[in-house]
Amino acid sequence: MSLEFSEYRCKKKYKSKRRNIPVFRVLVLLSLIFVAFKLGWISKLVELLPLPGNEKVEVIKTWQDLCREAGGKPFNLKDELVQCSWVVDDSTKALPNAFLRYVASLRTSRAEKLHWVASAEDFENAILVQREDSLVYTYFRVILSDSNYVWIDAATGCRFPGLCPKRPLEWSNIPVMNDFDFEGQDRLLAEDVFLGLGEAPVHPVLPGVVRKAGRDSLGAFIEIDHGNNIFTKMSGISFSPSEGDSLDLNSVVGRLPPKDSAAFFLTVRRNGLFVRWNDFYKAAYPVDSAEISKFKEQIGFR
Repeated sequence: MSLEFSEYRCKKKYKSKRRNIPVFRVLVLLSLIFVAFKLGWISKLVELLPLPGNEKVEVIKTWQDLCREAGGKPFNLKDELVQCSWVVDDSTKALPNAFLRYVASLRTSRAEKLHWVASAEDFENAILVQREDSLVYTYFRVILSDSNYVWIDAATGCRFPGLCPKRPLEWSNIPVMNDFDFEGQDRLLAEDVFLGLGEAPVHPVLPGVVRKAGRDSLGAFIEIDHGNNIFTKMSGISFSPSEGDSLDLNSVVGRLPPKDSAAFFLTVRRNGLFVRWNDFYKAAYPVDSAEISKFKEQIGFR
């Protein structure tokens, strides 16, 4: 039997090592804490914590505050209406509303007054805007049947900004009647017919320049370029201006034939497409005169 021997080693007594304090790191940390305290970072951090008393208090601005912040001067009106006014000149700062900026861009004198009238409870949504120089121009903000709002020029009743066509006669266009012959009905697929007294003057529906003038089977005709890709053609009148003539709404482009009851044809084209006169006119006058009068009474406008 063989014997096996193994070496026995005694465990050394553990001797604790002395740890050195990282003085440099402590100094850097203390310096950072001191800088953060001096700069107010610690107090800001405490404010961000969800602690009692750190809730944000919502500042409610009055309509006067909103007016003054926009550089305007506030006024109280009757019936809970309020007004913010500016004197607009070359040094005026940017106005707070796109519509106000557009109206201000129409300025024709060195300094003009601009007024924003609204309810005190809904100051940011005006009911009317006025531009004042030697004259006063008023624009109403009216709600339509589809709940959309439009601006209306108080002087013309037209949507603003936008086209403001006038009727060429006092009478509106008439629909296709049973007694029209086939040729007449065919023409009305791309034209509107107006009926009036003989020799009544015919006016352009918009200002423009005569593009072409001549004669066709219905008599004299005239084509007018109104700009913005809008063209009109009038046929069946007794005479017309010359090509290149500039026309305004008071110009006479022709007269109806000398009959007790006479008609002429009107074609309106926008972007190359035929547009019915009633649709073209309705788009420019989305609110009828009775509704505008009612709106004026409601806000006490004179």
